[in-house]
Amino acid sequence: MITPPLHYTRIGDGPDVLLIHGWASSSQMWSRLMHDLKDEARFWAVDLYGFGESPRPEMELPDIETHTALLIDFCDQHGIRPAAIMGHSMGGMLTLKLALARPDLAERLVLMSSVVTGSYGVPIEISRLITSSLGSFAVAKSKPFWMLAQSDFLPSLLKAPWYMDEEAATRTRLDFKRTSWQAAMGGLTSIARENLEPHLPALRQPTLVIVGKRDLTVPTKESYLAAKHLPNSRLVELPRSHHHPLDEEPTRTVGAIHDFLRERHQAAVS
Repeated sequence: MITPPLHYTRIGDGPDVLLIHGWASSSQMWSRLMHDLKDEARFWAVDLYGFGESPRPEMELPDIETHTALLIDFCDQHGIRPAAIMGHSMGGMLTLKLALARPDLAERLVLMSSVVTGSYGVPIEISRLITSSLGSFAVAKSKPFWMLAQSDFLPSLLKAPWYMDEEAATRTRLDFKRTSWQAAMGGLTSIARENLEPHLPALRQPTLVIVGKRDLTVPTKESYLAAKHLPNSRLVELPRSHHHPLDEEPTRTVGAIHDFLRERHQAAVS
């Protein structure tokens, strides 16, 4: 496969930090964090292949392995050895995959509402349906319905979660409309087939795990499992948040990340 040039936003001054968004999202989800901490780090917020403003796959369904390889290529092309890699939801799984594939790549990790064992959907575990024979058939036949959902004919299907403010809801609807069917289905099916639990003890990087206790998209057990099995992890629980802590409890979320990044600086000085 020819390596597509991934769209990215670079903001700030300081150690490099790579930001990886989740499914049907884009680099814009990190805007608040990048604005608030621009004096602490140089942020590289990437649009994954088929999402945001990055190129669209024509035939293949890019999976987790494809995204991991493209992110490694992105870091190599730009000469980035991140002080931290941060990922939300599917991006959290990709953060773990990057750390496993290239242990030398990043010093620290941040997992926000992260998928770990491939489980998503509450209370119905959608990931199990996706990997069934019926689910595989539905995915293969879903492109016309995906296109219809993205069109202006059915705007009601693009409603953002009720807990988002209007600015976040508008961004979420736009990101959904910009997501290619190939990237969407490739992500959903490949996430559901991954289980990184056995590999967590091998990751020695300091890791910040952030979880909204009301998450109905990715089970909270995924974050608790990561915090339990990662040898050098810290858990931050947000009692009022669902799946999008940066939109729901931005002050506390940004504050936790700020303190986590500052610890690296303090450790380097001492």
